[in-house]
Amino acid sequence: MSMHSSSNNENGNGNPGLGQGKTWIACGRRLVLEQKPLWYGMTAVYFVLGFVLKLIPFMGDLLLILITPMLLAGVVWGRAQEQHAEPAAKPDSSSPALALFQTWIAQPAQELMRIFTQEDKMFAAVLLGIVTLGLAMLVKIIGYLLVGGSMLSGLAASQVGTAQITTLLGMALVALLSVLLAMGLLFSVPLTVLANRQPLAAISESFSACRENAAALLTLTVPFFLVYLVILVAFAKSHWLGYLLVVSVGFLALPVFVAAVYCSYLTLYPPNPSGFRRQS
Repeated sequence: MSMHSSSNNENGNGNPGLGQGKTWIACGRRLVLEQKPLWYGMTAVYFVLGFVLKLIPFMGDLLLILITPMLLAGVVWGRAQEQHAEPAAKPDSSSPALALFQTWIAQPAQELMRIFTQEDKMFAAVLLGIVTLGLAMLVKIIGYLLVGGSMLSGLAASQVGTAQITTLLGMALVALLSVLLAMGLLFSVPLTVLANRQPLAAISESFSACRENAAALLTLTVPFFLVYLVILVAFAKSHWLGYLLVVSVGFLALPVFVAAVYCSYLTLYPPNPSGFRRQS
């Protein structure tokens, strides 16, 4: 079953509401279960890449932010082209270990890098990564200036009476900026890769789509944000506990979230012969 047909069957009404967010999550979960080796393989490759990059002092996190939109572009482009693609070649069954590697590692890794084989899409994806990095760094700089570190460190500082009002106001501003940035980035990758928007235009249009469909998208994102929040708090308590939750709960939640966002994109921007256009 193709991604487009399965998504359209789940989201056929095209009028997002409170219940629509749950429908998108169900759609994303079903897409993941239909292709478990691909989705969980991509997640595993991304996690390993993220852990390796985090070993690079200071630059690791920035590099991960930079390449994430490019890797997501490969995922989105692959799903959009899936209905037109020929059936994938079956892995070599003569060697079970090799077949397992091809199914769970090699093919998912190729899918993540797929955008780099598309010359007409690669430049826009790279530019979106650069813009995303710049915006994320801006929010981080503001956070360090106002809070003096992460949100958790700012909260700890306020609890011991260190400029409580200023710290709390700073945390509120950083949280607001983070939400605004998330709204701009949510659909930026598919809008850039599938709808041929320029990165800044894609971010602006994504922000507008999130604002106009706030209730449905809030229903979609809140469960995954709570998972992220639990992992963040776990890291503040113990790095080992944080990593344990990442490779367990996070590993299961991330592909469903990406697939659910893709389902929501197909509802708000249904494919048609003239391109993608958001429904009113």
